[in-house]
Amino acid sequence: MQPGRSRLPAVVFAWLVVAFALLPLGIMFMMSFSSSEFVRFPPPGYSLRWYEAYFNSGDWVEATIRSLVLGVVVSALSVVLGVPASLAIDRMGGRSANATLAVVTLPIILPPVVIAVAMYMTFSKLGLVGTYAGLVVGHLTLALPFVVFTTLASLRGLGPEYYRAGLSLGASRTRVVMTVVLPMIRPGILSGALLAFLTSFDELLISLFIGNPTIRTLPRRMWDGVRSEFDPTIAAASAVVVASTLIVSLAVAGLSRLAQRRLTSRI
Repeated sequence: MQPGRSRLPAVVFAWLVVAFALLPLGIMFMMSFSSSEFVRFPPPGYSLRWYEAYFNSGDWVEATIRSLVLGVVVSALSVVLGVPASLAIDRMGGRSANATLAVVTLPIILPPVVIAVAMYMTFSKLGLVGTYAGLVVGHLTLALPFVVFTTLASLRGLGPEYYRAGLSLGASRTRVVMTVVLPMIRPGILSGALLAFLTSFDELLISLFIGNPTIRTLPRRMWDGVRSEFDPTIAAASAVVVASTLIVSLAVAGLSRLAQRRLTSRI
């Protein structure tokens, strides 16, 4: 039997699983173009009226912009805090590194509702409930581990010889990190920044517990819409979110490849 034919059932099965996983997205996209006043599948007709309603609604647009700004702020803070933390953990080694990494991992291991309730009880005493700063800190708690993981993975795949080469040429440790290490782990940092952005942009429970009706993110606006006015505008908003996520992911992937090519050409 040829090797290609032996892989065919596995490949077909994998594509069937992918198609099954993407089926709800396809249905959602179809409903976003529905001409019906209500969510119906299959749609009786097709129209752009719900996209027009979405972009002409100040409430929806404001929530979308707020989520985008919040995601960018959280992503930037995650990189600023996560990269030095990853460098420190990589330098520690042994049990200290494992213990520190376990603490960093806790926010994404514990159930999200537990994290949200704990934050609400803590932030209410600090006066952060219902504030933009509270949302930033809450989202940052969930997003930071992803930057640490991806950066640390890139660091551990780098090897100590690059440090030694830079130090042997007379450079200080800080200069080696800035001019050698950080450019080489840039794809890992960009991947972590993307995951942090998506984590913040998609977070609902923190927004429900820490936010308020006047500071609504897009996921909370969609949640309120499902509870009160379940029309195809929500499907249009979901389609915009999926499309935006795909565009950001492709952009980050392109930047990572470009950075890797430039680094390889220099070496």
